[in-house]
Amino acid sequence: MEDRRMLIADSAIEVVARDGVRALTHRAVDSEAGLPSGSTSYYCRTRAQLLSLTVDRLTSLLRGFVEVSGIQELASSDADDVLAMLTRMIEGLLADYRGELAARSALIMELTGKDDTTDLVAALLDPSDLLGALDAAGLRDPAAAALDLLAVYEGLLWERTVGRLAGAEVDHEHDADLLGSALSRHEHRGGRLFGLLR
Repeated sequence: MEDRRMLIADSAIEVVARDGVRALTHRAVDSEAGLPSGSTSYYCRTRAQLLSLTVDRLTSLLRGFVEVSGIQELASSDADDVLAMLTRMIEGLLADYRGELAARSALIMELTGKDDTTDLVAALLDPSDLLGALDAAGLRDPAAAALDLLAVYEGLLWERTVGRLAGAEVDHEHDADLLGSALSRHEHRGGRLFGLLR
């Protein structure tokens, strides 16, 4: 039974990624999953339940990626190691989770103001995931630096998934430079700005 629910959730993600949230119906998921008509309705009686299942599965998949990435355990004194890991994460997400990224973007846009999207937003990367690494790298205010990094990180993933850079080859050096610029206004505890002696 759990395998069937997972198949339904994964198929729902595919539908949303390809056709948008409004295309998410029980019939569309049955068709995508290759299941007999009415199968999705058996597990999710309402569209709200189907949306909830989809969001839960998507959140779980993306959090799983973050947890195996190693970013939460990174304890380097060099902030460039944080940037390098984030660029590798961007590459990995685009290689293996492009559909999930597109579905996440569509769901956040559709559900904001209607449902709580906190977990879905945090699924890709949360400021708390970066605090240990940024603290180890010597940033004076890791929490503020994490928020700035995430603004650029999310922007890069948006553009490379559904925006102007969709389909373009990932430029690691370019992405690292942009991520680094997010840290350029932040001080190290040693009295220097990131990457720049005062």
